Amino acid sequence: MEQVVEVNEDGALYLPAELIGHVEPHTRFVVEPQGEDLLLRLEPGSKPFWATATIEEWVKSFEEWVSSHKDGPNLPDEALSRESIYE
Repeated sequence: MEQVVEVNEDGALYLPAELIGHVEPHTRFVVEPQGEDLLLRLEPGSKPFWATATIEEWVKSFEEWVSSHKDGPNLPDEALSRESIYE
């Protein structure tokens, strides 16, 4: 399967999930340039994010996740009151 990806203005490559298969978030890879090619290898001994993250990294990751949900259905404040839960 061949797919074209593009480097963004920050020099980052975005690889869609269907291209790389099932890879857990925060999985680390070693990138090896080989001429005109780039080889991605799993980092030896890499641990998942939840096993190594500091409190600050958890907070940053959570805030990024929250800010990524801008177009969802918002609930009015009244919907979150104790009284409305039992109605």
